[in-house]
Amino acid sequence: MKLITFLLLFNFMNSQATKTHNTTNKKTALSYSKSILHKSTSIKADRNLLISIILHSKWIDFNSIIEMSNNEIKEFLKTELSKRTKETDYDLNSKTNLELSSFCLLYTFLKTAAIRTESELKDMSFVELRNSLIIENTENLELNISTLQTLTTKKLIQLGYSWYLPKTYKSLINFDVLGNSPSIVRSKFKLKDDLERPMNVIKIVKTNEDVHNSFLYLGVYHVTISKDNFNLQLAGSNDLFNWSFITEIDQNAHQGDIVKWNDGYLIAYEEDKIQGANNIALKYYANYDHLISNHSTFEKHLNTSIHSFGVEGTPDIRHFTGGNPTNGSILIGFHYHNGTIDKIAMGVLQNGNNWTTWKDSLVENNLRDMNFKGNIGSRKGFKYRGNSLTLQEARFVKNDWSSWKIMLGLNGYYSEVLISTPKKSTSFANPSIIENENNKYVISLFVPTEGNHYSENNGGVIFLKNK
Repeated sequence: MKLITFLLLFNFMNSQATKTHNTTNKKTALSYSKSILHKSTSIKADRNLLISIILHSKWIDFNSIIEMSNNEIKEFLKTELSKRTKETDYDLNSKTNLELSSFCLLYTFLKTAAIRTESELKDMSFVELRNSLIIENTENLELNISTLQTLTTKKLIQLGYSWYLPKTYKSLINFDVLGNSPSIVRSKFKLKDDLERPMNVIKIVKTNEDVHNSFLYLGVYHVTISKDNFNLQLAGSNDLFNWSFITEIDQNAHQGDIVKWNDGYLIAYEEDKIQGANNIALKYYANYDHLISNHSTFEKHLNTSIHSFGVEGTPDIRHFTGGNPTNGSILIGFHYHNGTIDKIAMGVLQNGNNWTTWKDSLVENNLRDMNFKGNIGSRKGFKYRGNSLTLQEARFVKNDWSSWKIMLGLNGYYSEVLISTPKKSTSFANPSIIENENNKYVISLFVPTEGNHYSENNGGVIFLKNK
């Protein structure tokens, strides 16, 4: 596999009667332990799903929900649904967590797609909400009402986004580099720094600095040191296509992300100081000068917490609040390895110390339902016309690097981004996107060696794209 950028003591008794007595007790204890474990695992999975759904629906902020107990989360859902629909408290009390969360997603889609206004939704029952979506799916898909009526609410919502996303975000979902798309201003493959090193998996931030001789853009990327070993670098550019190396951020580090936080800069990345035991690390720099000299004022190495396999990485910085990491909160998306494949999770770091994580179950379930059987990994959130969107990589086939695709996500639902290149490359990963100017975006991708043309797969690629 090549990694190349495109811009995981029994004490036996003598007495037979004693043996029989202990065996009975042991079976009972094991059965009870399994029951408790199943219940505990089920409660945790339930909590993961509820947090994931509520956050993607944007019904509450990330700082608030992680402080809630499981009962408080359910009560929050019931309260919000009673305010937003005409369902009564009596009706809501009889609903399961799964039913409540499904109707949260249903309401969110109808409102997002402007199928119903808030005031109209307030006068509707869940049955009426569901029927409204069935009608819209009938009009936008070649499916009849009787067929749609047999589907679960979950499936109806997935079908809704399957037509809404391509229809609403056509310019983001369909673009090419063949000169046929007026939205593509310029592109460059085989991106390298001024030391002629391939810039693997570059993430870019616009500096907006008044400092003399400062770069307009900074980018974090990693360079290959040896097989499966990388060092994280920082480079600067004034045109996004020519990059000058500035400093090395860390060794045995890769898959970085960078954002500007007030006057400072925050970098999150995946480190593997111990091979095969990857975790997320963060560095904060008080200002531009501190960053270019790699003088961090805050550094944190996060313990893995999602799965016992102990591999987490590809962080993307989604949101942050407060003045800095020690006096604020950071929402981070990341992947974890379950011993077989990479899956999606999220976490919040509060005041530089408290790290709370959960599986991003809504995203995971939706992408798996789209037949992605391999890794679901790197991603980047961004704002587009006031909406929070995500570019997400996902792989159809486990261990097949030619099956990576880029997906555009809204509210935890996805549609494939269709990319055409001069040499017909078909596999793309590690997406990043920032708004450069009003309705102009900078998109960088990674092109695996497998399945792609040699002239396009040996370095980074950057697109400049209008709206």
